[in-house]
Amino acid sequence: KEAKKQMYAVAPKYPRLEGEVEGERAIGRIIMKNRGLIAHKAKINRNPRVKKREQYRKALIRRKGAVREIRTEEGHAYGGEATGIKSGISRSRKLGSGR
Repeated sequence: KEAKKQMYAVAPKYPRLEGEVEGERAIGRIIMKNRGLIAHKAKINRNPRVKKREQYRKALIRRKGAVREIRTEEGHAYGGEATGIKSGISRSRKLGSGR
């Protein structure tokens, strides 16, 4: 039973001090900063450059939903009139006072 107890025993995180420590305790970081009650801020707000980079990335994603991408492939280029332009045919509206 003692061997089993020894095998599963966990070492203490902090060493135990025998007796009492004399003198005043040193102040901690929180007391030294003396910031009082402050609002919680997101981690990204710590670095303005990174925050703006993330904003830009999200703005690009939003823009993709509103504006189509420019097609620069060869297959989408204008190839001209397939049959040519006929000089003898006029399919436009007549200009003037012919109401």
